[in-house]
Amino acid sequence: MQGLVSRFFRLDRSERKLFILTFVKATFISLLLICIPRRIILKKIGILGVETALGITEENRIVVVKVAKSIRRTVKYSPWKISCFAKGITAKYLLKRKGINSTLYLGVAKDGLDKLTAHAWLRCGSIVVTGKEEMHRFIVVAFFT
Repeated sequence: MQGLVSRFFRLDRSERKLFILTFVKATFISLLLICIPRRIILKKIGILGVETALGITEENRIVVVKVAKSIRRTVKYSPWKISCFAKGITAKYLLKRKGINSTLYLGVAKDGLDKLTAHAWLRCGSIVVTGKEEMHRFIVVAFFT
């Protein structure tokens, strides 16, 4: 426990603040996903069927990389599982606060037992912010800007 606390205070002030915001927002979104039907949440995410551009300014790229790192850090230290959908929505929210547009993708794939599985990932410019590890296995069925 002491190691976690000392690592937290070794972060610079802006990283600590972003981590706390990310942790709280991811927790809140995870709870919402349990309580509220997905069809209602999907209506609030953004515009269906519209993608953002692949270009991104260097200033925005720095913010995007920090948000991606904060999401990974939150997932690592969270005592509960945060779904890919919750990670994507959280990152989208954090980027939107900075005025940076992103695209949230929803995909499906069949696993070995012919059972459908779903995955969500977020792209900002050419950077995949969340869900990069598994996104290539999935066929995009919807995306939101």
